Formats: sequence, structure tokens, C-alpha cells
Amino acid sequence: MDIEQLRQLCLSLPSTTEGIKYGDQLCFMVVGKPFCSSRLPDLCNVNFKVSDDQFDELCDRPGITPAPYGGVKFKWVQVADFEALTIVEWEQLLRQAYEEVKAKLPKKVRRGL
Repeated sequence: MDIEQLRQLCLSLPSTTEGIKYGDQLCFMVVGKPFCSSRLPDLCNVNFKVSDDQFDELCDRPGITPAPYGGVKFKWVQVADFEALTIVEWEQLLRQAYEEVKAKLPKKVRRGL
């Protein structure tokens, strides 16, 4: 997995857009709510939302830490090494991040997706 593959995977999810938020974050969003991001211009670290259950398990793995700025509170991880996850894990975790963020959108918005 590399940043371009990650970008293609994120953009393949329904109603996903990409844009710059917070000044220097390339974000992949569903209805403006980020589910995955990477800091510009250094696209080596990737941050994404995980479930409460997965957070500690993933952070115990080499190359994965709580994301800066609220990672522990909001359950976002930062992957500093693309090889820390298999391609299948990347696909599952990014799809899950998307679904977790989408699930918190208002029902009316979700129905329109």
C-alpha cells in the first residue's frame, strides 16, 4: 500500500471527497466529515478513525500510534509505516473508518447518500 493506492481506495467509497482541512491535512471525507487524513507535504503518516475495541490493539503494533491532536479521545490512529498493515487490513480498516463516520451523520443525510 502507498499513498496513491490509499487515495484510490478512499475515493472508491460512496460520496467520498478529498480536500485540505486544518491548514495542512489532505482529508478523505464523507459529507465533509474526515475519516482518513495525511499531513501535507509529507504523506508518509496516515491517520484514520477506528473502533474503540480496535484502538488499543492497533496501537500495540509497531508503526502504529495514537494520532496527534485527540487520537486517544476520538479513537484515531496514525500509521507511520505502510507495511504495518496488510493490504487486506488497509481495505477493511479504511472501509470501517468510513462507515463509523457515516453512521454519526444525521439520518436524513445518510438516506441521501
